[in-house]
Amino acid sequence: MKTTKKPSVGGNISTHEMRFQFGRVLQAVKAGRSLTLTYRSKPLARIVPLKPHGEISADDPVFRLHELAEPLGPLTNVEMDAAIYGQ
Repeated sequence: MKTTKKPSVGGNISTHEMRFQFGRVLQAVKAGRSLTLTYRSKPLARIVPLKPHGEISADDPVFRLHELAEPLGPLTNVEMDAAIYGQ
């Protein structure tokens, strides 16, 4: 009979638990929990929920790059940064 190991307590989760109980890990992170991933009982990485990002406005310059580039030809990365971020 196969037994399932319950997830670790205290915000730690082993790589083994991560592999075999990934759905539960996702549920915990979606619920706002931060977890520490451990390998051989030593901290390896942090799994944290992302903060919600604000909506990108319709007038954001990133949506107009094709308009900005057409009259000038291809833009370099520096020129793109200047067009987007005003630098």
